[in-house]
This record gives sequence, structure tokens and C-alpha cells, in this order.
Amino acid sequence: MKDCCEKLKPFAPLFLRLGLGVIFTYHGFGKVFGEGAGLGSTWNPHGMPAIVQILVAWGEFLSGLSALIGFLTPLAAFNIIVIMTGAIVLVHGKNGFGMMNHGFEYNYALIMMSLALIGTGPGPFTIGGKCGCDKK
Repeated sequence: MKDCCEKLKPFAPLFLRLGLGVIFTYHGFGKVFGEGAGLGSTWNPHGMPAIVQILVAWGEFLSGLSALIGFLTPLAAFNIIVIMTGAIVLVHGKNGFGMMNHGFEYNYALIMMSLALIGTGPGPFTIGGKCGCDKK
């Protein structure tokens, strides 16, 4: 078992990248290209200004894609942290921590995943895009 775990360690950043990348590409794509989404300007039910909605939608989509392919990974992870912090402050924070009450538990988990990815670097199978703190 130990040998198996040791062989997987170098792929941990890749697993983080794929997890974050799929989640954010999926959610961003729906906000940008979904029916009636207006390229990111009409998805929010909380009365957020259109420019903020557009920045969040495109930020989710592009950061997700960037994480998936390993391009400018620390920047993508930082963008995800900013977006999730905004979601906590503007939407979920007032509901407490637990997801059952629409709290910020999930946002917190995504922030921690992003911080771990910044700390480890992008791992294997990237297309490049060094950002100063990428480690291979």
C-alpha cells in the first residue's frame, strides 16, 4: 500500500487541478453560455451589478480552463480564491458554515483546494505558462 501511495504523490497537484478545473469550468460555462445567461451578465438572483456578474462568470470559466490544462495555475487558483471569498461575503456568509443552511462550507473547501494548489504548483501534464511560483 505504501508503494502505491508514494507513486501517487507526484500526481496530487494534478488531481487538485482537475477537480477545481472541472468544477469551475462547468459553473462558469453555464453562467457565460447557458440559456439566457447573456454572456455572463444575467445569471445572479442576488442583484449583483452586471459588470460584477460578467467578471465572476468569465473568471470562473477561464480560471477553470486554466487549471484544467495547467496554464498559469497559481493565477487561476488565486482567481478562484477571490471569487469564492466574494461568494462568502456577498451570499453565503450570512447563513453560517454548514451547507445544509446554504452556508459557506463548500466555498471554504474550494479555497483550501486552491491554496494547496498554489503551494504545490501545477504538477505534471501542464501546457506551461510559468507564473513565478509554478513548481514542476
